[in-house]
Amino acid sequence: MSQSNAPQFNRNSAGHKPSAPRRPAILHITTDLELRAQSREIVDLAIQTHRAGWTPLIASAGGSLVVEAERTAVRHTKAPLNSQNIISKWNSLRRIEKLIDQEKPVLLHAHGIDVTDVAVKLARKKGLPLVVDLTEPVAPTPRHTKRLQAAAAIGAYFRVPSAYMVQHLQNDLHFSYDHIYQIAPGIDLQWYDAARVTPERINQLYRWWRLPEQSTVIVMATPFGQGYGHKLLIEAMAELKTTDIYAVMIGDDKTNATLRNDIEQMIAQNGLEGRVVMPENCTDWPAACWIASLIVAVNSVPRGQGQELLAAQAVGRPVIVTQCGANAEMVKPNETAWLIPVDDKENLSKALREALSMSPSHRIDLAMTTRDFVAERFPMELWRDSLFSLYETMLTHPTLAAAA
Repeated sequence: MSQSNAPQFNRNSAGHKPSAPRRPAILHITTDLELRAQSREIVDLAIQTHRAGWTPLIASAGGSLVVEAERTAVRHTKAPLNSQNIISKWNSLRRIEKLIDQEKPVLLHAHGIDVTDVAVKLARKKGLPLVVDLTEPVAPTPRHTKRLQAAAAIGAYFRVPSAYMVQHLQNDLHFSYDHIYQIAPGIDLQWYDAARVTPERINQLYRWWRLPEQSTVIVMATPFGQGYGHKLLIEAMAELKTTDIYAVMIGDDKTNATLRNDIEQMIAQNGLEGRVVMPENCTDWPAACWIASLIVAVNSVPRGQGQELLAAQAVGRPVIVTQCGANAEMVKPNETAWLIPVDDKENLSKALREALSMSPSHRIDLAMTTRDFVAERFPMELWRDSLFSLYETMLTHPTLAAAA
């Protein structure tokens, strides 16, 4: 099983500076660029690609991050690949083919299982190397297994962010393949720097979320859906018997229309009216982490990585996570985080009390520990250079698709 141990580029090498000779294009294919962790990672990678002298291209159905991508010289092509309309999907495929013919990318980078079949078709037809990025668990269905096997058949490389995802592919999908590379996610330590979060940004977030200034705030760092710990946190908050703690649960209920109503009923039943805020999105995670006293990810549904957990620790905030999926890989148990069993209200309540009762000096020491941990294990430069190293490996060792 291949790991991300290929020689890493030095972050100061000429190949990573804007003044370097322009390199060929890379085409990123994804479902959309809506405001979520995977889209954020794709845009960050495209920006880094541009700064390195490459030409980044993105094809997706669009979303709120398109403006940011285009503002940083990343070319976006609208292509709703997940459309249920056959004609629309066919037109999207043709649009991407035309983009490939015009820009002549040297490889394709598909993000997510949902676009893998389209990426395989394009890679095979155009004779291009393909890397498939799988950051979250995949349902073990025959259709998904077929997609993985089709990608492997043309010599695609697979990138996953955690050891959990490697095990998931092997054990749950019975997918054993030589070209699976584990490359940890990266965090921009300049953007996620508490010292760079201005008072204006902080006050604006307090107003948007209707929170009392200087209040004790717990922020959920999991998607808004069943099995992600929202109900468990409400039950644990009710047991604390305090009235000055607020919870912020970020996310929309598009995939589960009943969840918000269920949570609102639980809030009323537990006497927490006015103390739980449920905004649909957050455009300023550094400020969100800054106002938070604690970040919580108590999911029982496994996740393949945890960008929000890394962001919280980079800003200097402690976290509580469940022993589920890749959560434990995103923290340093007992040093930067409380690691508790899944669906364990008693241990969650205990961890909340300990975390929220820390002295100011303890919090400062912990903030230094959390930031040092992220700087050592998850810097953006290491993530970027590892992916560039993977690109170089793919280009110097042509796949079956490229040789066709």
